[in-house]
Amino acid sequence: MRYISFKLRPKHFHSFTGLKVEEFDRLAAAIRTDWVRQRLDRLEKNNPNRKRKVGGGRNKALPALEDQLLLTIMWAKLYSSYLMLEYLFGVDETTAFRTIRETTPLLQDRFVFQDPRASGRKKITTIEELKKLFPDIDDILADATEQVIPRPESKRKRKPYHSGKKRKFTLKTQIATKRNGLILHVSPTVGGRMHDYTLFKQSGLPQTIPKDMQLFVDNGYQGVKKDYPNLTVSIPFKRHRGHPELTRSEKIFNKKQRRVRITVENTLARLKKYRVLSDVYRHSLQNYNQTFRFVANIVNFRMIQRLQTS
Repeated sequence: MRYISFKLRPKHFHSFTGLKVEEFDRLAAAIRTDWVRQRLDRLEKNNPNRKRKVGGGRNKALPALEDQLLLTIMWAKLYSSYLMLEYLFGVDETTAFRTIRETTPLLQDRFVFQDPRASGRKKITTIEELKKLFPDIDDILADATEQVIPRPESKRKRKPYHSGKKRKFTLKTQIATKRNGLILHVSPTVGGRMHDYTLFKQSGLPQTIPKDMQLFVDNGYQGVKKDYPNLTVSIPFKRHRGHPELTRSEKIFNKKQRRVRITVENTLARLKKYRVLSDVYRHSLQNYNQTFRFVANIVNFRMIQRLQTS
């Protein structure tokens, strides 16, 4: 299978990648410069005294960017084994693995906002600064998602990954979106034992949100108004021992709040159409957040393209 022949079947192409052919072409064009630079950096790093011209030596099994990107996106969409990719693309398993490892960093943080503290940029403190990055921004919606992993062999490693909610071993990642579903922030990935609100505090998101912008969260973020009084937070009313029944106005508020928050739930559903984020994750846990960000960038890119044409 190669891109030049597979693109002649647009329905199958969309089913296997989640992208239309023209969207895939724009995505490949967007990362081509970084792809070339990555290849040159790898050659110079491995051999700083290299004398042979770039391009000399044995040719790669998948030399074209389009074929490498197609293999990687199909792996994420279908979560195929390397053996299956070997038969589909006519390359060795190790070549498939190496291609995925080299391609995913190219889309790790291209279409999703990066935490200013991690990237060395000035901290965003006003709504005007955030709007420069994301025009037409309105409110921010946050939620966390979990993905099942195999049971860790080491007893010491089981505890942080055991989720009381899922009653399985999981990884947890938080995202923040706009009202239209565009992903603004992806948190670091932690073990499923960590509470959603604890992840929220450690993610850096509260320090990034301007105080003039409204944040919509679910009941898993109890205490956010107390800990962050400067944030404008919309959180549902919750029944408890001293408040066993909700009033009619509280129920109406919760219903309106859910209608807004459904967008972030739909975004999580779009992410999980890529089975690498919905099936049992069977690869290295150290690379999971990079994989999550790779898929988030693809979903964001697709949404940006469709918003521009609508």
